[in-house]
Amino acid sequence: MIIGIHPDKIGEESYSAKWAEYLRAQGVEVRQVDLLAGDALEQAKACDGIMWRWAHFPEQKQPAPRILHAIEHVLGLPVFPNSRTAWHYDEKVSQYYLLQSLGAPTPPAWVFWDQQQALAWAHTAPYPVVFKLSAGAGSSNVLKVDDAAQAEELIRRMFTRGIFPMTMNEYARPTGLPRTRAQLSALRVRARHAAGYLWRNEYPPLPGYGKPEFGYAYFQAFLPNNAFDTRVTVIGHRAFAFRRMNRPGDFRASGSGLLDYDKAAIDRRAVETAFTVSDRGGFQSMAYDFLYQDSEPRICEISYTFLDRAVHACPGHWDPDGAWHEGHLWPEAAQAEDFLTELKRKSE
Repeated sequence: MIIGIHPDKIGEESYSAKWAEYLRAQGVEVRQVDLLAGDALEQAKACDGIMWRWAHFPEQKQPAPRILHAIEHVLGLPVFPNSRTAWHYDEKVSQYYLLQSLGAPTPPAWVFWDQQQALAWAHTAPYPVVFKLSAGAGSSNVLKVDDAAQAEELIRRMFTRGIFPMTMNEYARPTGLPRTRAQLSALRVRARHAAGYLWRNEYPPLPGYGKPEFGYAYFQAFLPNNAFDTRVTVIGHRAFAFRRMNRPGDFRASGSGLLDYDKAAIDRRAVETAFTVSDRGGFQSMAYDFLYQDSEPRICEISYTFLDRAVHACPGHWDPDGAWHEGHLWPEAAQAEDFLTELKRKSE
C-alpha cells in the first residue's frame, strides 16, 4: 500500500510529517507528492490514497479543493480531507447552509445575497448582532454590530467594494474619524499607500487574502454572557475538548491563547452534539466552536483543521459511548489511523 502525502508546514507545525511518521511505523510506504506540479494527477494515480493538509491561505485554498476533488471523484482514490469534510472549510456562509441542512443546533443567523433585502433587515435586526466575513480565521473577521447605522455601512461596503479578510476589525468604523489606535494606524497606512500610488505609481501590497469578500452579508445573533467557548474536535471515534477563554475586554475567544483543559469543566452535551453532527455529515475530522444560548450549547463555526498542539495537550478523549480514554494523542496520528483503516477496507 502506498499513501501519497503533500508536505505542509505552518510555523513549526507539520501535519504531513506526523502522518508520515505514524504510517511508516505501521509498515506503510509513504510517498511525498507535489500536487501543485503539472503531473499531479499522474503522481496521485501511483498511490492508493492521498493526504494534504491545506490551510486557509489563498495559495493553498485556491488549488487544493480543485485538485483533491478530481482525485477523489474522478480518479476514485480516497483522500484526506475528503469533500464532505472540507468543501465548507474557511467559508462560514457555506457552514451556515451545511449546519442548517444537518439539523445542527446553531445561533440564529441571516445570510443576504441582495443589498436591498439586507438594508431592510438592518432596520429591524435584533441588535446587537455579529457581522462575519465568510473567510478568515482567528476572530479577525468578526465584528459586534450595535445599531442599524453600523450594519448599513457594512452592508453597503460588502455590496460595493467588499472587505479584505484579516482587515475587518481595523475597519470597525469604515467612515469618519478614527476612534482607536488601530484605526489611526490603519488610516496612516492607507494614506502612505495612496501617496505611493499617486506620486510613484506604486500599487499597495495586497492583504494576506488576495481578493476582498464581496456580494453578500452574513450576520449571527450575538450570544451574551459567554466568557469562553468550548472547542470540541472529533476525529473518528475520538472527541477532544477544551475551553478557550475570551480575550481581555472582548467577546471573542478564538485566537486568545487562553486555554483551559479541565475535563470536569467540559459540557458533555457539546461532546455528544459534535459526535452526532460529525456522523451525520460524514466528516473525517472536525473542530466545533460552541457558545451558549439560553444555557444550551450552539455551534458557531467549524473547521476540519486546527492547531495540533492544542488538541495534543488534552489529557484524554471521549468515545461515542461516553467512555473516557486517558492520555495525550497527536490528532495527526488519529487521522492517519482512520485513513489507513479506510484504505484497508476499500482494498478488501
